[in-house]
This record gives sequence, structure tokens and C-alpha cells, in this order.
Amino acid sequence: MSVLIHVGVRASDLSKSIRFWRDGLGLRVAGERGIRYDLTDGYHNFAVFQHQGDDRPEHVSGMLDYLHIGVGVPDVSAAARRLRDMGYTIYSDGLGGKTPLDPDNLEQPAFKVEDPDGITIDVSEVTTMWPGTTIHPNQTAQPEA
Repeated sequence: MSVLIHVGVRASDLSKSIRFWRDGLGLRVAGERGIRYDLTDGYHNFAVFQHQGDDRPEHVSGMLDYLHIGVGVPDVSAAARRLRDMGYTIYSDGLGGKTPLDPDNLEQPAFKVEDPDGITIDVSEVTTMWPGTTIHPNQTAQPEA
């Protein structure tokens, strides 16, 4: 069987993206190699590279998102408040588009937020909803103090 080794994204502002992923969502920095950071939840590797090419193209119009990343957190309300305090909008989306959410009064154990480059992050406290995955509570990343 094949093994998923890592997922990588290119960031417009590497330090801003690392603060989002590390401080906002609690992934740990496993390594840094100049224009690349390797982040981890202790199980998966998430590589964030500094974009160095021409200006990045705008998102494809008409699509709610064409890429999203799912992240499980131990306390969805705490993650939502942390990200809000960092200046990010917490929302849900559906057929009607984006609906802002109040991190202090979440009705579901999940929300969405966009990273500094506009990638949709689906944040959830539920760790058993995706086929083929088994996540144990001790595998979920804890924010660094």
C-alpha cells in the first residue's frame, strides 16, 4: 500500500503562514530549511514553501474553494478564538456562501477559516468523519505555549 508522505503549499509570506499554522492551528515545526518549513502533527508532514516565482494567480472565479485542507483540533472553540484574535474570519459555507460565525458561540464542532493565501481550512473537533482515517486523541496537535 502507498503512504501519504506530505502535503505542500507555497506561501506568499512564509512567516505569516507559519504563524497561522503553528500559532493558530497548533502544528509543530519539525524543521526549517531556508525557504521551507516542515510542520507536523506528530504523524503527517505539511511542508510550507516560500513562493518565489511570478505573482500568484487569483483563485478560479465561481468556485467556493478549489483546494481545502482539513485539520482536527482538540478544542474547536479555543482554536476559533485564537484565530479570530489573530485577525482571521471564522465562518461556515454552504449553498448560500460564507456565513461568519461567532467563535464564542459555535453551534457545531467545526468551522472554516482561510489561511493567509486564501486556502480554505476546514477545522473540526470531530476526528472520525473521513473514510480511511483513524485519529486518536494523542495524535492531535496541541498549540505551543
